[in-house]
Amino acid sequence: MQQVTYVLGAGSLGLLYAARLALTGKTVCLLVKPSQTSALNLGITLSEGEAALAKRVFVRVRSEPSSEIKIQQLILATKAGQAVQSLKNWQSSLADDAEILMLQNGMGSQAEVAKLLTAQQTLLAASVTEGAYLAKPGSVIHASKGKTQLGRWSGAGKDAAARWASRLTIAGLTAEVTEPIRPVLWHKLAVNSVINPLTAINNIDNGALASRDYKPQVDALCAEVLQVFKRLGIEEPEGGLKYRVEQVILSTAANRSSMLQDISSGKKTEIDYITGALLKAAKALKLDLKAHQSVYLAIKEAEQRE
Repeated sequence: MQQVTYVLGAGSLGLLYAARLALTGKTVCLLVKPSQTSALNLGITLSEGEAALAKRVFVRVRSEPSSEIKIQQLILATKAGQAVQSLKNWQSSLADDAEILMLQNGMGSQAEVAKLLTAQQTLLAASVTEGAYLAKPGSVIHASKGKTQLGRWSGAGKDAAARWASRLTIAGLTAEVTEPIRPVLWHKLAVNSVINPLTAINNIDNGALASRDYKPQVDALCAEVLQVFKRLGIEEPEGGLKYRVEQVILSTAANRSSMLQDISSGKKTEIDYITGALLKAAKALKLDLKAHQSVYLAIKEAEQRE
């Protein structure tokens, strides 16, 4: 009997990974809210680019745990703030040696999820740069190709990261094992902590941050991140943090950040797991990050307005 790959979360990344894995012939099951089942029972609509012809990909769909399923391979693709509660809903179905791959932004949710697992269950964390968005429920557009860097966060499965990287590579996604994974996650958090709040506060596409109007804010946010990195012993990304931020701004110029999309649609953002995680680390180090504190409060106010 073929191993089933379960995907918890029907957002853009969850649907992208589920569809790509299913297209290789793998049996894939989406774990979703009851309200999402009717749309997804008709299949996932996947478009490889905004102008590409859409493919309909059929997967299994479940909205409630049952004693008949044992989840050995799970991709956790919810928002960071929903990861723990979503996994708790399916925890009774996890196999004793389950491998869980987390795709969440930021830092904090990985440690929260790790507390739910036994020593024999393996948790992997990933930094994902795939560009994808939902055109409508059940329909995902893979707007730009990126990379999945993954590594073991906790648990017994020392070879689990290599197995997952192989599965994703076969599915046509660029994936590589990067261990230790924590510095990679910090690097992505650093970039997100600059781009996401500024685009959301100012209601602008990523590319607008390349203008000189925003340079003082970008520089100030980068400088404060580096204070934290220095104290934690984390090296800058290759080329330096400012260079990495500039490259992401230019390569994603037409994109609307996930935080801007959340604010625009009245949803709670992931600010607590991005800027919030940075501020938490800074507090423990007795560092005062005035620029990050300012954008954090501005996003919190925007969440309340929406």
